[in-house]
Amino acid sequence: MEMKTLDYVKAGLIIIVLIFGLVFALTATNIIHCQSIGQGWCKMYWSIVGQPKVLVVFGFDGIGNAEKLVSILSDKDVIGIRAQLQNIDYIRTSSYLKNYKMVIVTQAKTMSSDQIKIFNDYASTGILIWTGDAGTSSVPTDKKLSDYNIDNPDPWTRVTSNEEIIQFGKDTLSAQYIENYCNYVNCADYHKDFAGFLKADPNSTIANGIPNKQQFYGDFALVKLVNNTSTTMDISLDREGVNIIGKNPKDTKGLGTVFPFMIRSGVGKNVVYLATPIENLIDSKDPFYDTSNTGNNLPTTIRKLYQDYFGVAK
Repeated sequence: MEMKTLDYVKAGLIIIVLIFGLVFALTATNIIHCQSIGQGWCKMYWSIVGQPKVLVVFGFDGIGNAEKLVSILSDKDVIGIRAQLQNIDYIRTSSYLKNYKMVIVTQAKTMSSDQIKIFNDYASTGILIWTGDAGTSSVPTDKKLSDYNIDNPDPWTRVTSNEEIIQFGKDTLSAQYIENYCNYVNCADYHKDFAGFLKADPNSTIANGIPNKQQFYGDFALVKLVNNTSTTMDISLDREGVNIIGKNPKDTKGLGTVFPFMIRSGVGKNVVYLATPIENLIDSKDPFYDTSNTGNNLPTTIRKLYQDYFGVAK
């Protein structure tokens, strides 16, 4: 029996509905980003589920300025979003973070192993941006790696209160922390010292707005890249042949001349590690946060990072 025209229409509609459902599910789980399909899909998707919520988490120490970051993100010349701000001590379960599509962690060097686990769990469902030296210092009540015969110098390797071993740096961030640049060398000014040139991966759609020979001033985290199958290094800091030699007189070998600055990894590249806090990359027009004398002015990179996940901000 030949199919009637109405049958073809029904079959076509069923196929369209199935494709829509599949694309919707892949977008909802961050396996694909709406921008990879098109801005039209971004507008449709966010009109259905509501605009993506962004949370900035901060602690009490480490490099970064969470209030400055929230102010910068609200600047329409950067992104123009209203991010929420929360102290890390108020985040006690991973379910708290599920309300947010993107979580940015800054100014949070000291972090318990259980807090590390919360963010590690979130990284499998949301978009996590981890910056600088966040989580590189444990608390006195944390279990010691040596008690579990683990010899690992990476401070992002932790043992939780439930004796779960988490290799947050290796498995999630694709980075191994060494030290903060200004702790390793003698910085005259933590915000103004020239550190090197930022170099973009020519294939990166996020970092391709970085000018050639873009100078970077200020503190950042020295890390080693951990190569995973899903890892890309969008930005590196290049000293152009000048080795980083520590202030310790016994340090004659140095650490090298090129260092990871932006690493993306995980399914959908949904984990982003930035060696310096986002706010250190951008000059704010707010006089209270004026950093125009630093030379860092890269709002395009942060804008493209946001747009890659969510499309053009509303």
